[in-house]
Amino acid sequence: MTDTTTETAAADAGATTAAIPQQEPYVPESLGATRLALLLADHTGEPVTPEDVAVLVAQEHLEVVDHYKGWPMYSTAAARELDVALVRSVVEERVAWEKASLPRAKAAERIGWHWSDLVRMAKEGRITTGRGDRYLITDLDAMAAEADGEQYVTARVAATDVLEIRASDWKYIEAAGWILPADVYEKEVGRYRTVTVSLYRLGDVRALLDLPGVDWEAVRGLPKGAPSPLREYAKLAPTRAAAVRGFAQGLADRHGVTVWAWNSPYSGRWELDWERIEDTPTEATVRRELAEDPVAGAYAGEIELCPEWGEITRQARELLEPGRAVVLDTETTDLHGYTVEIAVIDAATGKKLMDTLVNPGGAEISDGARWVHGITDEMVADKRPFEKVLPRLRQVTKGRTILAYNAEFDRSVVLRDIARAGRKPTHLEPWDNWYCLMQAYADWIGSRRWLRLGGSHRAAGDCESARQVLIEMSQGRGTAFTPAPPAPGDPISGPPPGTVLAAAAVPTA
Repeated sequence: MTDTTTETAAADAGATTAAIPQQEPYVPESLGATRLALLLADHTGEPVTPEDVAVLVAQEHLEVVDHYKGWPMYSTAAARELDVALVRSVVEERVAWEKASLPRAKAAERIGWHWSDLVRMAKEGRITTGRGDRYLITDLDAMAAEADGEQYVTARVAATDVLEIRASDWKYIEAAGWILPADVYEKEVGRYRTVTVSLYRLGDVRALLDLPGVDWEAVRGLPKGAPSPLREYAKLAPTRAAAVRGFAQGLADRHGVTVWAWNSPYSGRWELDWERIEDTPTEATVRRELAEDPVAGAYAGEIELCPEWGEITRQARELLEPGRAVVLDTETTDLHGYTVEIAVIDAATGKKLMDTLVNPGGAEISDGARWVHGITDEMVADKRPFEKVLPRLRQVTKGRTILAYNAEFDRSVVLRDIARAGRKPTHLEPWDNWYCLMQAYADWIGSRRWLRLGGSHRAAGDCESARQVLIEMSQGRGTAFTPAPPAPGDPISGPPPGTVLAAAAVPTA
C-alpha cells in the first residue's frame, strides 16, 4: 500500500469515528455516599467527601431513595442538580473545622490526657466537639491549663509517672483503700475477650503523696523482686474478695435468698446475682445497699450486678421445678433427615417419658449418621413410623417447655416428620414452647462458640446429658451464699451492710 493510500484510509477512519456520537459514561440512578461524593467532586470541582454528603442529607438537600445491603442510596439526578455554591460552602466549612480541630487520639496526645477525659469533658460541655468526632484545639489547650488534676490516668501511669514507684506496688495502694477508681472502661484483648481498665483522678493520685506516715522515698528505687514497705498497710485492709463475699452473705441473710458471687477471669471483675422472690430484692435495692456498705462499697466500681449468667441461672431453676419442662432429643437418618430415635425425659426428675426407635419411612440412614449414633437400617425396619409415636410425643410435651440441646435442629426434625405425616404440629411448633440449652449454656459461660454436648449420641443418653447442663446452670457461677438459719425466736434478718469485715485502715503519723 502506498503512503497516499494509507493517509486516505486513516482519514476515512477518523471521519467514521467523528460521525459516531460519543456516549457519556453510564451513571446509576442511585449511589452510596462514597461514590456519590466522587460524582459531586467531579460535578463541582470541590474535594467532596462522604462526610459532606452526610451533611447535605442532614440539611435535607439530599434524601435516601433506596438501600443496598443495608447502606443508604441517594439519587444521582438530585445530586447533579445541587447548587455548586451550596456544595462549596459545606466543603469549606468542613475544611475549616478540620484545621481548627483534632481527632480524639491526636487531641489526647496533644495535651497528654487519657481519651476518656476528652469524652467526659465533651459531655459536660467543656470542650467543643464537631464533625468527625473531633475536638476544638483552642478548647483543648485551655482545658489542659485550667483543669490540671482533673484528668484520669491508668494505674501504671499513676505509679510510675506520678508516684515514681514500681507498677507492681500500686496493688498495695488499692488494697489499703487509699484510692478508688474514678471510672472504668472495657478494653478489647484479642477477638473474644475484654479486660476492665480502671482510671484514677490525677489529683487524687497526687494527694497520696501527702498521706501521713508513708515513706515514699523508701518505696522508690526498689529493685525487681524486693518486698515493698506498702505491704504492711495493705495487710490492714480487707481484700476485695473478702469484702465481696462478706457482702454476698449479708445480702443472702437480709433477704432470705441465695446469692451467687463469681470472680470473672474474663473481665477481672466480681459478678453478683441472686434469687428473686416475688421480684425482690430489686437491682436498685442491692445497688443501694452496696453503695452504703462501708467495706464492699469501696469496690462497687469493680462489682457487676445482674450479669447475663444470673438471668440464665434463674431460668434454669424455674425449668427444674416439677411439671415445668421436659428434655427432648432426636437421632436422624442424616443432618437434614428424618427421625430414627426420639426420647423425652422429665427435666425435674430425669424420669424417662418416652424412648423409642422410629421407622424413617424408607429413608436410608447415611454412613455419617450411623457412625455417630450407631443405629442401622435393620434396627428400625420393624419399628413404628413417626405418625404412630406422635400421639405419645404430644402427650408427654403438652403444657411443658421443651428443652433441647440444639433446639433449632430438634424442632426442625420433629416438624419435618409431622409435615411428612400430614398431621398438625399443635403445641410442638411455636418457638415460645422451646428452649435451647446449647445457646443458654454458651451465654452462661460467656462463650461465642458452639459447645459440644458430650453425650452418648443416643436419644435417651443425650437427654440426660442435656439435663445435667441445666442442673449445672441452675447452681449459678462461682460461690453460692445461702441464708443463715435464724436463731430460735428471731426473725430472718442478716447483719446490716458492712458488719462482716473491718474497714480499711488509713496510716496515721
